[in-house]
Amino acid sequence: MSSNVIIKSISSYHPENVVDNEFFLEHFSKQGKDVSGLLASLGREKRYISKDKSENSLTMGIVSAKKALQENNLKGKDMDMIIFSSGTPEYTSPASAIIIHKEIEGKSDTITYDINANCVGMVISIDQVSNYMLSKPKIKYALVVGSEQMNRFSRNEDPVTYANFGDASCAIILEKVEDTNSGYIDSTYYTKSTSAYEIMLPSCGLSKLYEEQMSDYDRRFMWEANANNGFSSTVDSINTLLKNNKLTKENISLYCFSQLSKSNLEIICDNLSEDFNKFHYIGDEYGYTGTSSPFITLECAIKDNKISRGQYIVFWSIGAGSTACTMLFRY
Repeated sequence: MSSNVIIKSISSYHPENVVDNEFFLEHFSKQGKDVSGLLASLGREKRYISKDKSENSLTMGIVSAKKALQENNLKGKDMDMIIFSSGTPEYTSPASAIIIHKEIEGKSDTITYDINANCVGMVISIDQVSNYMLSKPKIKYALVVGSEQMNRFSRNEDPVTYANFGDASCAIILEKVEDTNSGYIDSTYYTKSTSAYEIMLPSCGLSKLYEEQMSDYDRRFMWEANANNGFSSTVDSINTLLKNNKLTKENISLYCFSQLSKSNLEIICDNLSEDFNKFHYIGDEYGYTGTSSPFITLECAIKDNKISRGQYIVFWSIGAGSTACTMLFRY
């Protein structure tokens, strides 16, 4: 046994307001669109969407960060790193991680920065932070926060975005511990940039955001990607990761994947010849929460007794463009 970085705890936050499918079925019916098939394919039933205009990805992230510290009897000054992941940050300057640092009263020598890899951002954050912690003897704790509020920036004419997204934040405390068999193991990446211009926010680009002729429509999400893509590269990435670490799929107890599309998860599961019970699905409850979705999935799986310490987990998500990360952990 040796030192490694473990997931010490996970805490999430969701607004109180629940919006079910009936709202969106009626909304798009008025536009002459039947979205029932789309919602079934995506696996949606309800989602949490804030009614409070003062609530945003940063305020939600602060809530989950404070919750994580409180639940573990830790303080902001205990955190050696604070990383914030979002595709919908409230500010581009300063970094949201700086504001979280202020709100939790972090110490002066904290490593603090934001990452934006869209929906795969939190998986990449955990991967990179884990590797960094292992290379630096003095780093003990890291706080990784993922938060998203994509519905607010969606075009209400677009069913894939407007009816799909839920608001949420998630905070993970990583801890470097000695003499453990658990923790971070490995990761693989896959980038195929042929769809680089298919998902954009703002669709007009920041440089044109304030031009007088720019419409509200052009300031919102442009989503022309296929949300029901089976992502065949995912299976290859998982198999490569398992082979490189002398494991088989029988060793894996849980798959915590992007909750973008239930039908997409089913395709991946079939191509792996796996048991879908291992693909803990929460998209019917929370909608698609972007960067945080694989880790809120883990939180729910822990609460539902679907995973125990010492068991293997595969995390996977994909970001706009596209780029994907597959990560292997022993919980």
